[in-house]
Amino acid sequence: MARTGNFLETPFSDVVVSLQQQAATGTLTCAAGGYEKSVCLKSGQIIFATSQDVRDRLGEIMVATGKITRSQLEKALDLHKKSAGLKKIGAVMVENGFVTPKDLFNGLKHQVRSIIYSLILLTEGAYRFTEVLPPDVIPLQINMEELLREVIQQMKQGR
Repeated sequence: MARTGNFLETPFSDVVVSLQQQAATGTLTCAAGGYEKSVCLKSGQIIFATSQDVRDRLGEIMVATGKITRSQLEKALDLHKKSAGLKKIGAVMVENGFVTPKDLFNGLKHQVRSIIYSLILLTEGAYRFTEVLPPDVIPLQINMEELLREVIQQMKQGR
């Protein structure tokens, strides 16, 4: 598989399967719709994902899932800014009692699954794979087969 390409020729799911078969470690960066989204893999397994799309931000997901209120998110964002970005938003939410560590972990998994779901649905856009992981990646284990089953189920339900 080429380390760069586009989703018109190679769907996202095929790119990920190829990287899994190669037991690749690195970052798959996808550009589409004016945003970049990245999927981090270690030994072929998806361990994290990030997105420039505001809708994919952890705080927004925590509000959408009812784990925090909008005002708690605003307070957490303010504290995050005051720390000059030295503290991650999730750590700020836990330190201030807005969420439990378990809620944060589940929120991160939900965020990663949501990002991957959006990438699976892409029919156009570009990708590139680099054999570098960000230094601040929080490794989560994402079962790709389970995720694909969920995506198919969501598509059947018309989401």
